[in-house]
Amino acid sequence: MSPPSRAPDAPAAGPAAAERGVLDFWREVERCRSAPLGGRARAGAVAGLEAWLEHGGARVALLGPSGRGKSMLLGAWALELARAGRYEVAFVPVSRRFGTALESTALNLLYARVALFLRTPRRIGERAHGVEEMRRDLAIMLEEGRPPGSRPLIVILDGFDEGASWTLDAAQRFLRDLGPGVRAVLSARSSEALRGLREGTEVVALPPIEVDEVAEAIGRRLGELPASVKDDVARVSGGDRLLVEALIEVLARDAAAVGTALASAPAGAPGVLDLCAGGTIRPILPWLAGALAPIEVEELLAISTVNGGAWNEPSGLLVAAGEPGLALRHPAWAEAIEGRLAPHERAGIDHRFADHGKRAFASGTVSDYVCRNWRAHLERVGASLAERIVLASRAWLDVWRTRPDGSSGFIADVDATAACAASLLVDAAAGGDVVAVLAARIRCLLVTSSVREILGFEETRRVLAAQAAQEDEEEEEGAQGGEGSAGPHIEMPRVGEDILDAGRPIADAAERAGALIRLAHELPDAERAVVLGWALEAASEEHAEGGALAALAHALDGQARVTAACEAAARLGRERTRESRLARVSLAALLPEDEARDLGREAFAEVPADERSNELPLLSEAAARWSPAAVRGLWAWSEALPPSDRHLVLARLASGLPAEEREAGVSEALGLALSLLESEALPPDACWSICALAPHAPAGAASALVQACAAAAGFRLPVVKAVAARLCDLGRVEDALALVETLPEPSDRIEARSALLAHLPAAVREAAWAQLSGDLRASDGARLLFERNAAAWTRAVGADAVLDLSREIGAPWSDLVAIAVASPDHAPAIARDLVERALEQPSDEDEALFALLPLAASMTEPHARRVCQRLLNELGWKPRPDLLDDWTKDDLGHLAPLFARVAGPQGVAAVAREIVDVCRWLP
Repeated sequence: MSPPSRAPDAPAAGPAAAERGVLDFWREVERCRSAPLGGRARAGAVAGLEAWLEHGGARVALLGPSGRGKSMLLGAWALELARAGRYEVAFVPVSRRFGTALESTALNLLYARVALFLRTPRRIGERAHGVEEMRRDLAIMLEEGRPPGSRPLIVILDGFDEGASWTLDAAQRFLRDLGPGVRAVLSARSSEALRGLREGTEVVALPPIEVDEVAEAIGRRLGELPASVKDDVARVSGGDRLLVEALIEVLARDAAAVGTALASAPAGAPGVLDLCAGGTIRPILPWLAGALAPIEVEELLAISTVNGGAWNEPSGLLVAAGEPGLALRHPAWAEAIEGRLAPHERAGIDHRFADHGKRAFASGTVSDYVCRNWRAHLERVGASLAERIVLASRAWLDVWRTRPDGSSGFIADVDATAACAASLLVDAAAGGDVVAVLAARIRCLLVTSSVREILGFEETRRVLAAQAAQEDEEEEEGAQGGEGSAGPHIEMPRVGEDILDAGRPIADAAERAGALIRLAHELPDAERAVVLGWALEAASEEHAEGGALAALAHALDGQARVTAACEAAARLGRERTRESRLARVSLAALLPEDEARDLGREAFAEVPADERSNELPLLSEAAARWSPAAVRGLWAWSEALPPSDRHLVLARLASGLPAEEREAGVSEALGLALSLLESEALPPDACWSICALAPHAPAGAASALVQACAAAAGFRLPVVKAVAARLCDLGRVEDALALVETLPEPSDRIEARSALLAHLPAAVREAAWAQLSGDLRASDGARLLFERNAAAWTRAVGADAVLDLSREIGAPWSDLVAIAVASPDHAPAIARDLVERALEQPSDEDEALFALLPLAASMTEPHARRVCQRLLNELGWKPRPDLLDDWTKDDLGHLAPLFARVAGPQGVAAVAREIVDVCRWLP
């Protein structure tokens, strides 16, 4: 069953100013319905809307100039639709007068309404935070549409082209593709506002009020007046509802004087404005026209150049006074007033509003108007990034924190600042300090990430609390023999309820430390030491896991490395996990011999019996990097292990023996592994041990290795690849090639030759490449083998030959990165080609751009800037793995080479500083 119909005049609960403004809008609709005007014009427009409703397409636009009555008509029509019960209605008025003109406000209102009827892409209890997330979620929801059999949803966006500080293109993103059961109604002044939506949008024009209806309205209100007066009202008003009502009101005050003035008044809103204002434009009206929402009288006087003693409240025909403050009654008045101003006068008003916000912020006396509208005023005057970055500061967060809609408003301001930084980051011609631009872009990303984590915790808490309450209710019903509940009910947060709490209990020390370590690798010694100090501070936090400190220990030097390694090992020792054991064995390489041996033995001894075949090889590979003395000690310790376990250790540990001992050690380990081949049931582990030992096997063991290939059965391919490569290294090329030909499957032979190419001597390599490339062109698995071996082939036969093959087999651009890395001479040209191809891809595939990071140093600066911005956008947009963490800081660490290319070491250091600073004020 579909949800019950809701009249669109039922505001969401909560104290949000936007919802109060919407309620005021519906009161105005009811007022106009009680005093109808222009019945035939309205009836014709409604008939057009009804015809579209019955037989039209996905969208319709109601067009007409400002003041003709589009909003009141749509509001009344929406009420009738909702109350008739055939349709669900989601209505949002975009209006300065009612305080809903900002994009963040309008989208929050729209999301709160359509979420009642459409399936959200987010998890239960989770909501979108920020304008970009809201746009994407709305696009997904509206495109998916309504379930089959449910009532259609009519989305009405009134004042589509009257938003403040947002573009029409932004709205088109979620209105372009509407799914089944969803249709949209827009109102705008002209069809030009539809832009990309013009195609596929039907148009209904709202005509002016006819002359005889104007005369009837005057007669009802004022009685008989000379016909010339009625004609002048029709002429001056142009049949626009707003102007007709205004002229009737001023005639009611002084019919004789106004009637005389009407005869010479010009047509249109400017002429009516003069009549309503008493012949002159009152000084305060231009300042009201510059306001983006209702504003208190005292604040408006403080912004303006108007003397308080000269203040007289303008006519109620022009100005509406309500709880939030004063506002012009209609955008038609704002257009008429601004039309009287010279460009420098209009710019002066905009700058006064922007400067007022600066003063209020500096003094700590930010009003509700400044809180919600300062960002838009800064945009209107083209403020610099340096002026806007305060909108992503702790002080500005504190301003928003006390508002009930704190997160949505704050993130909207940060998103707008990020957009400014992004445009400067991409456009090198715009000039400016690229380090400051990059730092600002990173700060905005970190701030939105952290705020979403805070809200994610609150959402999780809300979900868990609701589920717990539901479980208690079900248990109580079960005890009473009831039928139980139909399922958990999670109340979605409504607009105006997303208040920011002081912090979150989940720390991100490991994520922060990891990012700082990666950034430090791109810095000179002095700056590197500073950033590693910040990383040490993060990794040493009491709640940080040992893994962060372990990663840092590998990046430090001297006694600091030993100290960090000891502390990390102690923390990791509390966790008896596979990851903990591997980390401790790796840390042992940083410790003195005795401590390393004890730490390693402890980790090896912890491995459960059923996990030894998986873990012992990994631990042994890590132990091979210990000091030679420590490796010898572990080798001796392994004598106590059974052969089935010991070969796993020795096969990987042999490479860590001193050169003079390695041959004997390899022979011992190889003999142990080969002895297992005598068993009828060949242990797979023995095959992998032989693969690990083959690269180090002495010449005298070659025959034994060839025999092992014959006994390897189902594991023959990896063993043959390892043994053939060693035979080539020993100069036995013919034996190696013959061994490869013993593989029964053609695909296995191709794979073995692919791996063998880099080991062949130059004399036979060209012929081998010709055969291999011919086989690959005819092979179904060519792309996979190309991906695995491209770098080795490049080093063996050169980049040109491998690039030719890539074009013939259609290798994706991401697989060509290895060629550029393996051939520095070719890297700039390859990087240019790959980046151009990658940037042509749609933005929803930007995650693939991470593959280009190894080429950062070879990119041109314009390319590096564009890739950097696309990847930063990807970090801001990608889905979170859970409600509590999105690993944004960790991802930033991986972008360190790109930051270095875009802004040099100073840019890398600035990114590190932002990570640390934002964490300190927004944990």
